[in-house]
Amino acid sequence: LRHRVSGSHGSSTMCAPTTAKTKPNVPVVGRLGGGGKGAVGKEVYLHDLGAVRGEYFFKPPRFVTRFLERHLNDVRDMEIAWLLFNILVTMYPSLIALFTVLPPSHLLGATYLVVFNALYLQRFILAMHYSTHKRLFKRGFLANLANKSILVLMAPIFGIPSNTYALHHIVMHHVDNNEWNKDLSATEGYQRDNFLHWVVYWVRFVAGSWVELPYYAFSKKRWGLFAQCAGGMAASLAALVWLWRINPVATGWTVVAPFLVASTAMMFGNWSQHAFVCPKHPRCNYRLAYTVLNHPDNQKSFNDGFHTLHHVNSQIHWTDFPTKFVEKLGDHAEKDALVFNGIGFFDVGVALFFHRHGFLADRYVNVGQKPRTREEVIELLKERLRPLPPPPPRASPTTSTRVAS
Repeated sequence: LRHRVSGSHGSSTMCAPTTAKTKPNVPVVGRLGGGGKGAVGKEVYLHDLGAVRGEYFFKPPRFVTRFLERHLNDVRDMEIAWLLFNILVTMYPSLIALFTVLPPSHLLGATYLVVFNALYLQRFILAMHYSTHKRLFKRGFLANLANKSILVLMAPIFGIPSNTYALHHIVMHHVDNNEWNKDLSATEGYQRDNFLHWVVYWVRFVAGSWVELPYYAFSKKRWGLFAQCAGGMAASLAALVWLWRINPVATGWTVVAPFLVASTAMMFGNWSQHAFVCPKHPRCNYRLAYTVLNHPDNQKSFNDGFHTLHHVNSQIHWTDFPTKFVEKLGDHAEKDALVFNGIGFFDVGVALFFHRHGFLADRYVNVGQKPRTREEVIELLKERLRPLPPPPPRASPTTSTRVAS
């Protein structure tokens, strides 16, 4: 399939076949480089399509899997359920042991924090993410409790205040879509390759979310969400005080430290995912996010690298992203979307802090966008990193209508 593109550089043809040439069942989606003079690299194959999943570490007993098959809303989410089972049978017993049978120990607490965050934090955040967009278990009283327990009971052991994630991510982030003064985690007002700007962004989230999130629900008159968020925050703080009185050492390592770690991970992740925002089209989903292909993180994070498509349609199932990406290559090309190969969001964020724009340009994939030289790709990246001005204030409503004579 050839996508013909034209622009200020004249007319050109970029070969972006959607069927494999030499590798069975692995489609070619584009070429490395901008596609301009001296910037046409190797073909990029979509190895994410059909890749072996790595979101869980071990399967539960067969009877558990059979139970899950009957009760999952979509059996394709079995990897999410298996991951949650892994957490339940390894992390929870360790957490309980730190507060009961084990002596207070900074070494044991630090080991718990490092081991379980290394194993599960990234995986759990994305499992929670997709199971919030599309319910994990079928409808019913017990199923609803199981779905809710992910946000209410499991999120806090990873440092995410109880019952706050859905409001922040589903209601705020996806509705207000990274817009200044609306989305708490909006990035567009910052210079996204400036580390000090990220520090300000992180501090605002860590401190401000305790006020801004419930106020957001209150201002929108979403009383149920307001009650859930405020109640979840109050319960999280009450649990912190109670556990501190029982065992301050264990509480520091299992409640306080995870909050700081999770806040840092989530805000660095969101900053990286929305680092590139087109100043002319900041609300275009193809231009406020980007895609990362063929990186191992995609197999640990439920294909989170296809973040552009997730913003285009948050109801796309995570298993469908690679196929949908191939189907939507033309849209990515037409809307000048950014696509990178062989790197993850963490790599992008770190590269930006070290101003390694050339490193990113070398991993840029042309899927049919306007041909650019390497220098022009770097300039495009820099343009989309610049802060956007605050949105203009909304016009006050008028009490009368002016009629032209």
